[in-house]
Amino acid sequence: MNELMEKVDNLIDSIDNTKQVKDIKDINKLIMEDEGLLDLIKRYNETQDENLKKEIINNKLFKDYKEKETELNVLILDINSKLKDISNKGKCGL
Repeated sequence: MNELMEKVDNLIDSIDNTKQVKDIKDINKLIMEDEGLLDLIKRYNETQDENLKKEIINNKLFKDYKEKETELNVLILDINSKLKDISNKGKCGL
């Protein structure tokens, strides 16, 4: 069991060190420092104003974040696919 936990920890470390995770963390930090964008998001959450939504969507940092989020989701799908393959291979021996 310890070996499995060690492998899971190594997998987590590997994922944390991917370009996708590093990029999204960097952009998230920039967003948290952008008071103008944060204010737009807060006001949109309060009002659901479509003009504010358009302004947020057109923000460069927001666009960059969504692009990196998509890249990270692709990585997650790839990992899930590989885990499914591993899981299916293990069932063949039963």
